Order: sequence, then C-alpha cells, then structure tokens
Amino acid sequence: MFILGIAGSPRKGGNTETLLDEALASAQAQGARTEKVLLSSTRIAPCMGCGACERTGECIQKDGMQKLYDTILSADVILFASPIYFYSVSGTAKCAIDRTQALWSRKYKLKDERYYQKKKGYFISVSASKGERVFEGAQLVMKYFFDAAGYELTGELLIKGIDSNGEIKKHPAYLQAARELGEEAAGRT
Repeated sequence: MFILGIAGSPRKGGNTETLLDEALASAQAQGARTEKVLLSSTRIAPCMGCGACERTGECIQKDGMQKLYDTILSADVILFASPIYFYSVSGTAKCAIDRTQALWSRKYKLKDERYYQKKKGYFISVSASKGERVFEGAQLVMKYFFDAAGYELTGELLIKGIDSNGEIKKHPAYLQAARELGEEAAGRT
C-alpha cells in the first residue's frame, strides 16, 4: 500500500504538518510505503484557466505539478493536510488543488477510468479559530479535490483553537488521533 501525504502549509514543521507526520509514521509502522510532498517547497504556478487540459488531460504549465499528478494517480491513499486560512485551505494548498483541474478534465471530460476508483482520502486540518463552522469551506474544497483525483473523502482530523507553532505537541490526544488516522489509512483499525 502506498500512502501519499500532502503538506499544504506554507509554514514548515507547523501544527498541521506535525499531525501529518504522526499519521504517516503510524501508517509506515503498519507496513505502508509513504511519501510526503511539501507544497511549500514545490514550484507550482496558479491555474491559468486556459482550458487546454479539457482537450488533452494535460496541463500546459510544466512545473512541480507534473510529478504530483503521477504520484496522486499511483497512490492508494492520500492524507492531505492544510491549516485553515480564512475558513478554507491555505493558498499554498489551494494553488495545487486548482491545478488538479487537469485531473478533473481527465475524469469528466475525457472519461479516464483510472479516476473513478474512489480510493481513500483523508483531510487533516488545524485552525486557530474556534468558530462553529470554521472547517466547512475547506471540507467542500477537499471533497471536490478528492473526487476529481479519483478518491473519496473517507475521514478527517479537524482541530480547533491551536495557533502557535509547535503548540499541537502539547496535546497528546491530538497526536494520538493522528496516529490512529494513519493506522486507519493503512487498513488497520
């Protein structure tokens, strides 16, 4: 089993990435092969909305997304982690998600059967805000990202009220929840 972790925070080593690391380590301990992609270290240009991918399934921009397209297709499970920025995923995450328009085109315009598999996708997110509906915008974005990529939003770890860098490490229950999510993703629950 191959589990892809996508870290969508612009802040390396932050709270959301820490939870992702715990989940990936736990999945690896269960025998899964894992890989983590740091979007903040990957050159990804914004979607231009040119529509070229609707005809070919390929994005005309050649950057870090080319490898990520292949990795998304080959993964059995995706763990996508992003902090909440203005009630949605970070701009770093959203830029990569917008570029998966090419995957949407492959699935819905070109009817590529590889994107109808409904593989498992998990969303990990941390918010400084404690707002009642703070995750709703991000949950919709993630639901449709996973759908376009051939996955189904299977589980979530959503944590409110954590802001300072490294603060998540003071909450063993949250770290344990991330490890349990990793076990579930690896097929062990």
